Amino acid sequence: MSHIKDLYLCKNIDDLEKQSEIPDVRDKKMKMLLETAKRLIAEAEKYYRLGDEEMAYVFYTKYFSLLNIIYKKRDYIESKPLIRQMLGDNRSNKMTMDRLEMLTRSLNERYDRLNAKKLEKRDSVTPLNRSSLNSSLNQERSRSNSPKVTESNGFPPSLRLMTSQELFECMKTQKVLIMDCRPADDYKMSHLTYPLAFNVPQELIQYGMSAGKLQDKLDPESKKLWSARAIKDHVVLMDWSCSDPNPPEGSAIAILLNILQNWDPDVTYRSPIQILEGGYNYFKLVYPFKCTNPMVQAPSTPQNDMNLIDDIEYPSVFDIQMKDEVLKTTTTTTTATSPIRPVIDRASKQAAIQTYKEKEKAIEEIFKEQEVLLEKAQENDEELQKVAKQLNSIYEKKQLDLADQEILYKMMQLESVAKDYKLDNMRLREELEEYKRREQESVTRQQAQEVEEKTKEIEAKIEERLRRDEQLEREKEQRAIQLAIARENKKFFQNRQQEKQTEQEQLEREPSPPPPAPVEMVPPKPTVPQFDRSVKPQLTAHHQQQQTPQSPNIYALQDKQRDFSPVRGAVGRGLTGLKNLGNTCYMNSILQCLSNTPQLAEYCITDKYKNYISRNNKTKGQIVEEVAALIKVLWNGNYKCVASKDLRYVIGQYQKMFRGIEQQDSHEFLTILMDWLHSDLQTLTVPEYPREPMTASDKAWLDFTKAKESLILHLFYGQIKSIVKCTTCDKESATYECFSNLSLELPENNNICQLSQCLDMYFSGERISGWNCPACKQKRDAIKKLNISKLPPVLVIHLKRFYADTDSLSPSYKKKQNYLRFPLENLNMFPYITISESRRNTTKSYELYAVSNHYGSMESGHYTAFCKSGTYGKWFKFDDQMVTPQDASTVVSSAAYILFYTRLAPSQYITESNSSRL
Repeated sequence: MSHIKDLYLCKNIDDLEKQSEIPDVRDKKMKMLLETAKRLIAEAEKYYRLGDEEMAYVFYTKYFSLLNIIYKKRDYIESKPLIRQMLGDNRSNKMTMDRLEMLTRSLNERYDRLNAKKLEKRDSVTPLNRSSLNSSLNQERSRSNSPKVTESNGFPPSLRLMTSQELFECMKTQKVLIMDCRPADDYKMSHLTYPLAFNVPQELIQYGMSAGKLQDKLDPESKKLWSARAIKDHVVLMDWSCSDPNPPEGSAIAILLNILQNWDPDVTYRSPIQILEGGYNYFKLVYPFKCTNPMVQAPSTPQNDMNLIDDIEYPSVFDIQMKDEVLKTTTTTTTATSPIRPVIDRASKQAAIQTYKEKEKAIEEIFKEQEVLLEKAQENDEELQKVAKQLNSIYEKKQLDLADQEILYKMMQLESVAKDYKLDNMRLREELEEYKRREQESVTRQQAQEVEEKTKEIEAKIEERLRRDEQLEREKEQRAIQLAIARENKKFFQNRQQEKQTEQEQLEREPSPPPPAPVEMVPPKPTVPQFDRSVKPQLTAHHQQQQTPQSPNIYALQDKQRDFSPVRGAVGRGLTGLKNLGNTCYMNSILQCLSNTPQLAEYCITDKYKNYISRNNKTKGQIVEEVAALIKVLWNGNYKCVASKDLRYVIGQYQKMFRGIEQQDSHEFLTILMDWLHSDLQTLTVPEYPREPMTASDKAWLDFTKAKESLILHLFYGQIKSIVKCTTCDKESATYECFSNLSLELPENNNICQLSQCLDMYFSGERISGWNCPACKQKRDAIKKLNISKLPPVLVIHLKRFYADTDSLSPSYKKKQNYLRFPLENLNMFPYITISESRRNTTKSYELYAVSNHYGSMESGHYTAFCKSGTYGKWFKFDDQMVTPQDASTVVSSAAYILFYTRLAPSQYITESNSSRL
């Protein structure tokens, strides 16, 4: 820094603060805000180098005010890489904060000296007594010390608060410890569903306590979490609604903050202790799925009669004034007085020993899991090596036939499993490194040596594993090259065959005798049938008359002969495979998942569907008839595999993309098939509703069904409620939309993730700008929130793995290979439903019964299905015509594409009498 310039801009920090204010830029785009922040920090550093402390303070303060707005933007998460690129990482911001703190102290001292000199000059003209001088100095000092940087670790108030969005992101990594200091009864009514959050009851927090004394009063579970405050990156305090970085003196959160900052000498915190902005009230509004009971009211908020607001369902917390908690800026400047220094209680040895034993047990579990994982990976590698040898011999033939294609599909699956093992191995290794890093200072030399020996043993195996992975990757690249060559050869031979076939047909039409058949270099293959709708037989007037609504059962009377091309063999019921008819694995995968839906299978096998077939629609009941006929055959138990030729032909008549032999998307096929089946069975008349007004949810449901319902609707369809709420006047607008499956985004740049993360992203509230509020009659900021207003008995979840490749010149797609972890049972959907749905007497917990998997890429991939048999209670793998038992531990994989969950017992079949109650 150059020579420090004289003060010229302001008389105290108060005036300097006014110079540091920034306009409201919350509606500006992220890129513009980042460019502005970059210019501000550049200006601040320029003035700092020139020795102009006042201007440097102004620009540094503007920078941090703008940074706080950037952190609260809804696109903050996806903009993190750009933020780091333009503004640097947390370390650089920490250095900037330190500089601002230093400037604040320097300016305070300089302003004090300047004001003292002015008073002395005034004293030389008009004598003042010493008490008047001291009084004036104290007033100036109190004004200059109050606004921006306080005694709390020297951090600006905006940086000692953590927003709900920032806390939610920290919770994902489990690097934050949350202390909830609300009363114990309030905590029991509703609290965070986060393993590192616990209650420090308000009634236990008192002046004069040390951290050790307070720990002694906590329950055993809370004591364990309390001891983690030294090893977590962040510690956040929370009450009902505090938004002040300097909480009111005497409040529980202020006393707890003081205890942790001043009377906890045995712990060095990794970062400043922060307060959750808006408290639990605001967090449960934005992230209700992370709370046990998001509908709870704060004690100061009047309770409403829930029976009077059935249609204003999500949530009753709309009674909370959002603008007071979120948009209102608090400027409290009270200074808390320090309590009498308490006696420090250091009697925590027993707790430390207990904590270490628990951590030692966790390390043992990691070692065991790694051992099992490495053994499974080795077995998979051996199988992969065998299949690789088979593929090498196939490539020498220069072309691929049907059997060769099956080996290629098997290779894709084994490579996918190998990648999952690799990701799991990396995860366990990171966990072990984390334990070693955190506990390096707390364990004895002997204990550290034991851990080190175990670690070396495991790491030796891991190193071998990594070398093996590199070798497999090289072999995979080589196979990809050979596969491309084989496919080109296959196209060449197919074109030659087509040319010969054309020549043969021309010769047969000529009058001269046909020449001798040419010698075939390659055994001829059966040609794939091509469907031309232009030559589709037209119905005669007589036939059209027979298909009028007056004779809807004419199809049912016909005994249609179907070609399933079965391969006989005694197998269990529901364990028959489906032949691949030319890249129809996407279709086979979905059909097996539907066949293993017990209620749908029973409906088809017992011919109940025949009573409800609709002929007055586009598909005229043909789709449901073919699906039902196929399911009957699959559950016959006398065939190893069958072909779905008739179903595929009928589907191709109504949707061109399913006619040929190109690979299609199984999710798209499922969505279209669900609509067709619902339309084919849409003959159940909706009962007449009572005369009293319907709720908006029921009215939207009735409009969707068009007064006709079906078993497909009752099984697979649900309803989502979308609410947009003005943050100024609390006006809300609700819309409803029906769904047959939920399409969830996968986290960006995340190899391993949880299904709960995807659900959280889908149902989390988001801020929107520029919403035309019907009450305010102008554009306002609002919160948009989704909830399920009707849960379906069968919940289908689609994972958005494919996305458009914007870098490609031609239209193409890339695939997200996230290793998604999802529960096989007890998927709890309660956090994502509306109040009215929560009152229904139905379970909100689901069990997985089927998975549609995808291996490979969009251009060259393969579909399979994992299904849990309701008959045998075991998992099976359906890989086209092959059906084999599947270990439940291998159901969760990075290949999962569509998940089928049910809340119904396998024996709970749907009948005419109970379908309306599901």
